[in-house]
Amino acid sequence: MKKVAIVGYTPTRVYAPYDDERWEIWGLNDLYRWKNEVPRWTRWFNMHQDRPSPGARTPYAKCLEEYAKWDCPVYLLEKHPDIPNSVKYPLKEVIDEFGGYFTNSISYMIALAIYEGFDEIGVWGVDMATDTEYDHQRPSCEYFLGIAVGRGIKVYVHPAADLLKARTLYGYETHKEDAYIHKLKGMQQKMKADKASSEYQARNHERVAWQYEGAISALAQVEKVWKGLKP
Repeated sequence: MKKVAIVGYTPTRVYAPYDDERWEIWGLNDLYRWKNEVPRWTRWFNMHQDRPSPGARTPYAKCLEEYAKWDCPVYLLEKHPDIPNSVKYPLKEVIDEFGGYFTNSISYMIALAIYEGFDEIGVWGVDMATDTEYDHQRPSCEYFLGIAVGRGIKVYVHPAADLLKARTLYGYETHKEDAYIHKLKGMQQKMKADKASSEYQARNHERVAWQYEGAISALAQVEKVWKGLKP
């Protein structure tokens, strides 16, 4: 059984099967900086355009300097002359197999795992929640995970991730959706009331502060007058 754990940045990365040598561990970009949480990897990916020389002081260059010390494959857009272990990502082969629906690095990683015939693909540290900047990248990941399932590959996504998740079953659980919306509206109304109360208290505190400021100024004036009096 060929197994691969694709690991991203979010907190669930700590649950990937690092202690199980049956799993390959694939990381990306500068995730190696959290080595206490990502203690092992077998392949690495950095699918970005900026490719300055390792001597340049940019975040990408710092990654390249680190990669050059490793002996595991590092997938880049092109093989880098200063990184002997770098590998050109097989873009043409992958696109010929699946099409070109790639909006993020994780999608490239999942697609390669399918292309290479892995029997099991697990995803940790990749949430792509609907209220984050990665929301628009989520459908591409789900597309490739769907291809994996369709080809009989076992897929695991950590329960905390938003990938392949729906709050309710469309049509069958309308009552749950209504209850969820009702709950959200109730929470929103309470937050608005709490906000208004906090703003009111803040204005009162500000008025009290002004009163103290006025009293302090008055006392300073009294002190000045008393200092000016002759015995």
